[in-house]
Order: sequence, then C-alpha cells, then structure tokens
Amino acid sequence: MKRLSGKCALVTGAARRESIGREISRCLAEEGADIIINDVAREEEAVELIGEIEALGRKAAFVKADITRVEECRRLAKEAFAAFGRLDVVVNNAGFSTHQPFETIEEEDFDLMLGLHLKGPFFLIQAVAPLLPKGGRIINISSEQAYIGHRSLPHYSAAKAGLLTMTRSLANALAPDLTINCVAPGPTATARFRAGPEYTDEARDLIPLKRWVEPRDVGRSVVFLASSDGDAFTGQILDPNCGTVMP
Repeated sequence: MKRLSGKCALVTGAARRESIGREISRCLAEEGADIIINDVAREEEAVELIGEIEALGRKAAFVKADITRVEECRRLAKEAFAAFGRLDVVVNNAGFSTHQPFETIEEEDFDLMLGLHLKGPFFLIQAVAPLLPKGGRIINISSEQAYIGHRSLPHYSAAKAGLLTMTRSLANALAPDLTINCVAPGPTATARFRAGPEYTDEARDLIPLKRWVEPRDVGRSVVFLASSDGDAFTGQILDPNCGTVMP
C-alpha cells in the first residue's frame, strides 16, 4: 500500500515547470495523495501538472491565490478543503530568491520576501489548522540560506531563518494534534537555478557530495515527513543539501 493513500495535500507555489513545488506534488501523488496545486498565476502549467497527477491515478485541482495576502490565505484554505472534501497535508513551498545588493533593497522588496516566505505561511497555517484532522501534517520549505546567509540575499535569508523558528513555535502550539516540520534544501537544480550565475561546475565541485540537490530529493524529504515514517517528527528540520551546510 502506498504511504499516502487516501490523503489530500495542498502544495503552494507548485505549478512552475522543473521546480521544487512541482516535484513535491508529483512525489506526494506517487505515494497515493490527491493534490491541490496552488500558484499565484501559471494556470497553463498548473493544467499540465493536473494531467501528470491524473496519469498517476490521483485527483488534482488548481486554486489560484496570492499567499502574501491574508484574505487570500483564508480563501485558499477553504477552497482547497472543499475541492475533495478533506485536507491532510499542507506544504508551504511558494517562494523565490532575488539577489540584490544590500544598498539597493527597497521597502517593497523586503516586504515581498517576508510576505511570501514568513507572513504567508503563518496565516495559511492559521487558516488550515482547524481543517486538518488529528495527525495532519504541515511542512514548510526553508533554505540552507537560513543558516548561512548571503551578502545579496539578506531579506530572503532573514525570512527563511524566521520560518525555521516559526516552525518550532507552531509545532509546540499545535501539538499533539498536528505535526509541523521544515525542509531546508541546499542549491537545487531547478530550471530557475540552472539559468542563474551560481550554476557552475566550480561551485558544484565545492559541494561535499559533488552534485546539486535535485527537486526530487526535496520531494522525497516531504513525503517522509508527510507519511507515517515521520510520526515521531515535529518542530524538526530536514536538510537535503548534499553537505553544503551541516547544522
């Protein structure tokens, strides 16, 4: 029997092709879960992903919503639950990084990073918590930058670091009914990352395992925490990073 048979999972920021969120959705579906795909746009890509999930024998639906807005988080929670009449797993994956010199970061840049990676997950958790059954799972996606920081990602790094501590705080607040954990990937070979300046052979060779994290590495970490294999985990951080950070 598949580890998530009969479950329904919501994954935010899931539609982009060759992304972490898309692969998380596929991994969850492969283990038997029906999937609610969320994104702020990318409707055509979401339809493609629905087809991929249905080809695996699972159901899927798309709910367009901007999680940086509290009222949208609340609407997303209601519509996600209504789609298939249940919600068991919520993955706060939506996000992206923007490299900017410190002196050029404006208020709206800072607010976007915190809204997307910290405020949005908080208010979505607040909205979904009453809808999840006992034993429901919430999984936040952070980053290795939460530990080490980056000179051109101070706003992103701050938000992702806050997500780690928020995970621990909410794990205490919602225990014993729900578990809340975090996955903090290292540099991951998504389409977006491969198009950026950090994707070089020299950078890869500095990684202890001499390879990039693949989106599927992150997806499998999420499946572990979402399934009964992760029953004893709450307030914990998994770090699929090929050794770039050893916290």
